[in-house]
Amino acid sequence: MSTTEKSNEKRCERDGREKVDKFRRFLAQFCATTVENLLLFDMGLCHSFPFIIIAALTGFPNKHNLNETLSLTPIEASWLASIGYISEPIGSLLSALITDALGRKVAMMVVNIPLVVAWFLMYSASSVWQIFLAIVLLGLGAGLMESPIITYVGEISEPTFRGVMIAYTHFGYSLGAILVATLNIMMPWRMVGLVCMFTPIFTTIALCFVPETPLWLLSKNKTAQAEKALCWLRGWVPKESVAEELQSLQRYSERYKSCESCIKKDQKCIHPLPTLAEKLKELKRKQTLKPFSIVMALFCISVFSTTFSMSTYIVQILKAYNIPMEPDEAAAVLSYVNNLGNISFLCLIRFTGKRYLYLTILSILFLSAAVICGYGFMVLPIGYSSFPDLSPNFPLENSNLGYIPFVCIILSSFCIFCGINSMAWQMISEVFPYKTRGTATGLTAALSYVLSFIGAKTFYSLETTLSMPGVALFNCIIIAFGLILMYKILPETENRTLEDIEMHFSDNSKKLTDRKIPKLDLSQIGSAKNNSNMPTRPVSIKGIDEQNNKKSGIGCDNRSFVADS
Repeated sequence: MSTTEKSNEKRCERDGREKVDKFRRFLAQFCATTVENLLLFDMGLCHSFPFIIIAALTGFPNKHNLNETLSLTPIEASWLASIGYISEPIGSLLSALITDALGRKVAMMVVNIPLVVAWFLMYSASSVWQIFLAIVLLGLGAGLMESPIITYVGEISEPTFRGVMIAYTHFGYSLGAILVATLNIMMPWRMVGLVCMFTPIFTTIALCFVPETPLWLLSKNKTAQAEKALCWLRGWVPKESVAEELQSLQRYSERYKSCESCIKKDQKCIHPLPTLAEKLKELKRKQTLKPFSIVMALFCISVFSTTFSMSTYIVQILKAYNIPMEPDEAAAVLSYVNNLGNISFLCLIRFTGKRYLYLTILSILFLSAAVICGYGFMVLPIGYSSFPDLSPNFPLENSNLGYIPFVCIILSSFCIFCGINSMAWQMISEVFPYKTRGTATGLTAALSYVLSFIGAKTFYSLETTLSMPGVALFNCIIIAFGLILMYKILPETENRTLEDIEMHFSDNSKKLTDRKIPKLDLSQIGSAKNNSNMPTRPVSIKGIDEQNNKKSGIGCDNRSFVADS
């Protein structure tokens, strides 16, 4: 065999090994994310369950709930739809503390305790106050899981896979909504609650088999455990295969355990770890405030421009529009459409990037809302409402007209889960700096639930004041404003490391409207020393840093140990 043939053979073997290694890395991270997704599945159950209770107890029961003795007034229903969002911010703030103290994995296990209690209370409820208490506990559990699940997937994933993995997490949420809607047409709402009780138990068991994030372990000086976890997450490989990435993560962790004074002086930090007050002070820095503004804007658009606020009243709304299906069955169809939206988001984000996909989907949502608005003003009576005590049901002369709002609602639901609602959670796991990631994530999630409470609680007043067409017009205005705002400030984070993103927001010379995030290079690293708010490298790890940059030429965060082909 000639030298050329031998060289080609070796190259083919090397290329084949790299492809196998890349698949194994993806598989390991996919398995860990799948287990983490069980918590999102639980959250989907928590957020979807109120709609079947409200339908059963406010005069819209299906055949399985005809013998239910409990009932709700419209005002009580509005509180039931929103009260869970009061306890969720409390859980989110607590989650920021337990996530950093106990670790991402243990925190994800702890949150299942209130969920089990809540589901059993829901199944055995003999009065309305017990249902309210169960909803509060579900909200607390959903809030507690926010910080650990968001930080976990962001810290275990390589930049190549992170966008897909974070998009994949929304898949678990929509599956939970599908289960609730499907079981609702098969059994009474109490039995649905009993079935849901077993999911957090199974989730806790499954979490025992995935590793903690290497970054958290390194922050606690558990290098051996971090190395073992990294070997697991990169495809169950030997230590030698992750040596370079482990050094990079050590550099990343070491830098952000340093105090601000030592970072500015570019020296090894010997000071004690920051206190809680000092961590909270970091929240006021621009490198946190700039991404915080973007994420909160995304949450505002998600809550006030979509069908989110009316999701708990979806059965009566579908009936008010005289759609050509049974409302319960149509609600189940919407849950499957939501899941289709998540799958589409998962498939498209790698090819289109986050920014282009979001702006496109938001434009489609605007057209859908505009059609519903026009339909409402032209077809429905003036002041028409979905609440039966305010407006009697309005029969359509042409029943085929009911397809127009139904198709638009289906399209709106698809858009919500194909980027509108998902993008805020996608960005929240990427854009915050490591020093404040746990706290900022918990705080942002808590504020998002405050917005969700406002949206859910005020829907009754909004619709009774503006009517159904007026609500659609309100949505159109918010969407138009959001489209302009996001065009100005939404950055593209796809295929950027967490370090690339952090260095971008740390640069005080850049405004919020500077959307382009460059990939980190050596010249940027050198110039970081001249910027008081931009992190630099401690002297003790400069050698590692320079060696790694010569080998890879990319940012340090969670990058692969085998170059992508």
